[in-house]
Amino acid sequence: MTGTQPKFIERIVCLANSRKPLGRCIAGKRIDSNSKVGTWIRPISAQQSHAISEDDRRYQDGHTAQFLDIIEIPCIEPRPTLHQTENALIDDRFYWELKGRPTWKQLQAMVDAPGPLWANGYSAYYNQNNRVPEALLDPQGGSLKLIPLDRIVLHAGPKAPDFGNMKLIVRASFDFAGQHYKLDLTDPELEKECLNKGNGDYELKSVLACISLAELHTDGYAYKVVASIITEQRASS
Repeated sequence: MTGTQPKFIERIVCLANSRKPLGRCIAGKRIDSNSKVGTWIRPISAQQSHAISEDDRRYQDGHTAQFLDIIEIPCIEPRPTLHQTENALIDDRFYWELKGRPTWKQLQAMVDAPGPLWANGYSAYYNQNNRVPEALLDPQGGSLKLIPLDRIVLHAGPKAPDFGNMKLIVRASFDFAGQHYKLDLTDPELEKECLNKGNGDYELKSVLACISLAELHTDGYAYKVVASIITEQRASS
């Protein structure tokens, strides 16, 4: 590839900086210089996992892009796959650029229209309504949602006690649009906080949650995860 400039630059509010094998899953909503909010975008790398590495998300001053940063990201082209129509391939020859932070009020205005979180009725691995079979994946429905919740409970507990796996993981349960959900949490900061506290349930009130429908798994399902939880305190830090 030649040229000293990226093909285009996406300016986004980072609404998820989520744990993923081999790196992070970054996702956010486009925002212009006048703070007008647009559609979802998920920057991805060229590696097979699509994960964003520490080096990929580095700013020129050596810091890395963080949750709730407003970022300008050099890109090569859109790369929609199946239901993940928001994907865009980054241009890893260039640094990302920090442009600011949104206010709590701005974040509250970014929520999506209410409605079910994709197809429901399919549950596995001690969770509820946490996966969608390949036949029901809908490109028109996208794979990212930002939803307001009065209450969400984080559960730190054994991953699979019935099978002898007693390592703690964190799951999140909540009610939304007439359905109950229990999904894996992949927000690394809140996950670490809960694991440090140990086995137990931890309630958060009046939050925004970014829900992501992950890439198709080898078992034929795409799994829903809570990619981030935004509180007024986190937005103000």
